[in-house]
Amino acid sequence: MKHILFICTGNVCRSPMAEELFRSQLGGDREIEVSSAGIGAVAGQPPSSYSIEVMKEKGLDISRLRSQPVHQELVRKADFIFVMTYGHLDSLLLLYPSAAEKTFLLREFQAGLSPDEREVDDPIGQSRETYRVCR
Repeated sequence: MKHILFICTGNVCRSPMAEELFRSQLGGDREIEVSSAGIGAVAGQPPSSYSIEVMKEKGLDISRLRSQPVHQELVRKADFIFVMTYGHLDSLLLLYPSAAEKTFLLREFQAGLSPDEREVDDPIGQSRETYRVCR
């Protein structure tokens, strides 16, 4: 089984949306496990209300997801780790240097983006439209 891990800061906006969007593209493939976590997450928090709302617009329900901090076991079992910003990348690799070869910016492979455009900005505290752009 392959494991894909998405990481942001608090695991209540970007990474749970990425987790569910990716999961929805798998079409029920049980050979790939998808999860998310946060560099500074507090365990057990629900996704932000705007995250839930904008995902419902896509027909996806993330209300069941709960935040979790990044920990060694998650990193160890992940085959690929996708982070939202260079800051997340730096923080993760400071804590888990062995994850370097399997960790990437989420938009790293999107053609035509400058290095600054590869980051997914944090929508927390912003408008619903900002969350739509983020998703």
